[in-house]
Amino acid sequence: MLYQLGTVQFDVAPVNVAEMEREVGADFAAKDIVGGPRPREFVGEADEPLRLSGTLYPGKFGGLGGLSTLETMARSGQPQMLVRGDGTVFGWYFLERLRQKQGYLNNQGIGREITFEISLMKSPKAASSQAMLGTLMSLFA
Repeated sequence: MLYQLGTVQFDVAPVNVAEMEREVGADFAAKDIVGGPRPREFVGEADEPLRLSGTLYPGKFGGLGGLSTLETMARSGQPQMLVRGDGTVFGWYFLERLRQKQGYLNNQGIGREITFEISLMKSPKAASSQAMLGTLMSLFA
């Protein structure tokens, strides 16, 4: 496993992640003073965006179900737990955007090569227990 977001595992196949990009920072408020540079006061952590991108080859390895689950996550508005393959827990993230590009379409209109980009934003709190139960139930639906 490379990463896991909620119930979706990203691995070498079928749903592969080739790149991860993450920003971590702090927010500061600037205060106006007379006759000098504006001092800054720490006001907390900055937003923490994270981006995962990769490629699927559904004709060879499958993976369309994983994309469908990611679409459902994006529409639900519920934060999902993100874990890296070495066990590092990144925490809860909202799936803000899922971008797909399908190329080399087959006779059913499905791309033989599908590139995707997932834009995530760190959530200040975990998903509700009802949302987590709904996610688990969707595995069996």
